[in-house]
Amino acid sequence: MKKEIPLLIGFFATIGWYLEFFMAGTFFENWKMFFTNGFKTVTIVGLLVGAFSVLRINFKRIKYNNDRWFSVYQLSLIGFMILLGVTRGVNPGTPFDAMFTFGFVPLDATVFSLLAFYVASASYRSFRIKSIESAFLLVAAIFIMLSKIPLGEAMWSKIPVIGEWIMDGPTSAGKRAILFGAYLGGLTMMIRIAFGLERSHISE
Repeated sequence: MKKEIPLLIGFFATIGWYLEFFMAGTFFENWKMFFTNGFKTVTIVGLLVGAFSVLRINFKRIKYNNDRWFSVYQLSLIGFMILLGVTRGVNPGTPFDAMFTFGFVPLDATVFSLLAFYVASASYRSFRIKSIESAFLLVAAIFIMLSKIPLGEAMWSKIPVIGEWIMDGPTSAGKRAILFGAYLGGLTMMIRIAFGLERSHISE
């Protein structure tokens, strides 16, 4: 029964969730709120599991690892931010907001700028003309990169227009095709879970 009960719950929950999209009425509106609140509950539990995992890993590093000072620094900042949020609030103008705006946001921008150099380096190694398809990819990438900086418009006024057309036309079409395939795959997986054909989520 330890496996049959989760399978039955998954089956009836999936049927109720699908019927909500095809049949209107108060009953299914209530079901919609039930599932929405359930998602919020699962999210909160996931946050608690993540917080516990962070604490457990850092405490192990502090106890056994030589690089324990990084874990001490991380846990100290987490505790300090939680303390500021609980005692002073998180509204604009509070110390919590100041720490986030003048501490986390610049660090986030720094990491993102470093990732930009890594992406540029990987692109330089990957974009080698070996076929017609790779040549098209290289030309499209050059137009996209030039359209996002003032240098491209200074070189030719049509470069931003071409870059926008590439993003709205071929790129958008390819993205929709990939998303459509992903949605079909997700729908197939949900049907398999609903009818008990997929049992990996119950450790089988």
